[in-house]
Amino acid sequence: MQTSLIITTINKPNKNIKLFSKKSKKNKWDFIVIGDRKTPKNFKIKYGSYFNLNNQKKLSFQFAKKCPENNYARKNIGYLISIRNQSDIIVETDDDNSPKNNFFAKKSLKHSVSEIKNRSWINIYDLFLKKKDFIWPRGLPLEQINRNKIVLRKKILRNFYLQQGVCERNPDVDAIYRLLNKNINILFKKNLKVSLGNSLSTFNSQNTIWFKSVFPLLYLPVTCTMRCSDIWRSLVALAILRNDNKKILFFGTTMHQERNYHNLIDDFEQEIPMYLNNQNIFNVLSKMRFKKGIKNYLVNLKLAYKALVKGNFVSRLEIKYLDLWINDFNLINKN
Repeated sequence: MQTSLIITTINKPNKNIKLFSKKSKKNKWDFIVIGDRKTPKNFKIKYGSYFNLNNQKKLSFQFAKKCPENNYARKNIGYLISIRNQSDIIVETDDDNSPKNNFFAKKSLKHSVSEIKNRSWINIYDLFLKKKDFIWPRGLPLEQINRNKIVLRKKILRNFYLQQGVCERNPDVDAIYRLLNKNINILFKKNLKVSLGNSLSTFNSQNTIWFKSVFPLLYLPVTCTMRCSDIWRSLVALAILRNDNKKILFFGTTMHQERNYHNLIDDFEQEIPMYLNNQNIFNVLSKMRFKKGIKNYLVNLKLAYKALVKGNFVSRLEIKYLDLWINDFNLINKN
């Protein structure tokens, strides 16, 4: 199956980007890099397709012409390019994640794994830690940090259309954790795979595998902060998938993070809406009457964001950007 790897960057090609390029060529993956206003003008890679702002605006996608600059949601353009190129699998990550060799292993839709029995919020990192530590993933509602013990069912064989890898060493945690813990070096279990089942967890865009059936759920919201965008996407995707009895696979670990410089107070400020609203957002989404079936995912996506607008979680402009992306998505699939 045709696989695409997508990143965004505002940096020059670092060792991770060069490795993504080299290994994508070796494994016959498409490699798509989406730039932004701050990306160096002389950005070049040996293998793959780099799209600067001018290249993006020349595309036939209306979303690419209207999406604000300096916005993580420009990654949505990469998804559209990949879908237009007839990808069957989209893998996404960031430029400060370092891939291990198994990152480029063949992606399987079907897995036989244990499934989490809980039906509440869980701290997914608890399962993957090599030794006990008090650490939680970015997006876990703060009121849920004093975690419930995870209970596992027997193994099941299931298709997982959405799969999330945990990144070790400097994993995806929130600014509160980083402000309290200056030196972060977390090791996760390498070959563990588990179904989220009917439990609740956010997921991020650091090491995420999307199969074609769930491509409509790729959309990253534009009108929230960068630190909320992939997390709020995960809440929307989780609600729609749960409605369709589809589960999310979590696995460890095919990459580690060598984090770019961040101003932690800026990160904290960007994450405040997440701290305040994640529980409320999921409460809203869990009460919605979504339609069943993959063919209704785009309809459900719009219903979800209309509810987020009504709840004042995102701007009314979000529907404008979402409509553009949906129209582009539909035109690609019509042609």
